[in-house]
Amino acid sequence: MNLTQQINVFVKKPALKSAGIYTFSNFFSKSIGFFLLFIYSNPVYLNTDENGLLSLLAGAVAIFVPFLSLGIVHSTSVEFFKLDKKEFKDFFSTGFVLPVIFMFMGIGILFFFRTDLKNSYRFPFSFTFIIPLIAFFTFCNELFVTLIRSNDEPKIYLKIALLRLAIEASLSVILVVNFALRWKGRVIGMLSASIALFIAALFYFKKKEYLFGRIRAKYIKGELIYALPIIIFQGASFCLFSSDKFFLSFFSNNNVVGIYGYACAFSAILSLCCTAVLHYMLPKIYELLSAPKIDYKKIQAYFWYYASFAFILLLGIITFTPILYKHFINQKYFSGLNYLYFIVTGYFFFNITYFFYAFLLYKKQKRKLIILSVISILISLASNYFFIKNFSAPGAAISVCVSFLLVLIITLLFNRREAKIIIFDAIFKKHASLE
Repeated sequence: MNLTQQINVFVKKPALKSAGIYTFSNFFSKSIGFFLLFIYSNPVYLNTDENGLLSLLAGAVAIFVPFLSLGIVHSTSVEFFKLDKKEFKDFFSTGFVLPVIFMFMGIGILFFFRTDLKNSYRFPFSFTFIIPLIAFFTFCNELFVTLIRSNDEPKIYLKIALLRLAIEASLSVILVVNFALRWKGRVIGMLSASIALFIAALFYFKKKEYLFGRIRAKYIKGELIYALPIIIFQGASFCLFSSDKFFLSFFSNNNVVGIYGYACAFSAILSLCCTAVLHYMLPKIYELLSAPKIDYKKIQAYFWYYASFAFILLLGIITFTPILYKHFINQKYFSGLNYLYFIVTGYFFFNITYFFYAFLLYKKQKRKLIILSVISILISLASNYFFIKNFSAPGAAISVCVSFLLVLIITLLFNRREAKIIIFDAIFKKHASLE
């Protein structure tokens, strides 16, 4: 059976229905900000400077999340399939100790640097508490949806996504539009939705009997050891996805960041949808990798479905975003279209890259993760510094594309065996059926 026939067999499987629910749910849960762009591009509600500040807030949360969550989310997705119920309960309960400690440490660090952050990026004092708090709730939500996916409960996943959408979108719009609270209304909406999901998560954890296990030193030690590569890995993700905005703010101003951030938000549709599909696939792939004999043909089929899906999204975003800009976005943001094509292509490269990261994460290959992440950080920072300092916002877009392409190439080299089996064998050899 050739590759096209193999993908067709996969697409017709009942499991695709679940994948569709996960994709739809993840898109809506994480794309709330995207839908609000159409309203907030109106300077009556938010100006470009305020949208730039909100972009920086999102970036700051992104850098805090790895330090709060350590490697717990990734470990949970793997250990769920390895540990028995009692052991997993102890592991899960222990996993909450360190994030709470690091949240308070984060508040202390931001308080110490509050003046520098205000002078460099115009961060208000309230961000000292808001950033670590949202980061902690983000960790809890990621843990929540990871367990929902591991338990293969797509309907619950959908309900949680709709709950977040209802609270955050409605409250943000009411506070920004009706009460004219501007960026503060947007932040209050984000916090409120995060708190609601945190409460829902606690009920879910209690129902599944994941809470109130023993706090065990061996799991704390294990997470601290495992955390270093994960922190560096997620730090690399921050550099690749968010550091460009901080460079841009530093070398120009938040107005430029606001316009540039809109192009990033439209480009992020690709990552939102790809992440949803990959989050559905990862438990399946981890299960295949845990088998006595690994069925690489199934993993191969998963990859080609995923890559085809990502490429179609890339073409769709490039085609339809200019239309959306023309009819729904304020003209002050139109220059951002010139940046979108480089940015979304870069995001496409990264989402292909992340598929192969899964093998390193599953095998807990700490040394490779650290080396690859450090290389990614250096590439991103050096590229951002050079291109943004010399070319401002257009340079930032070019930097994103160049950085992600280089990281993809290096990641494939780090996963030569899997890349050969999944990509090159699929192109040059015959393919087994998924059945």
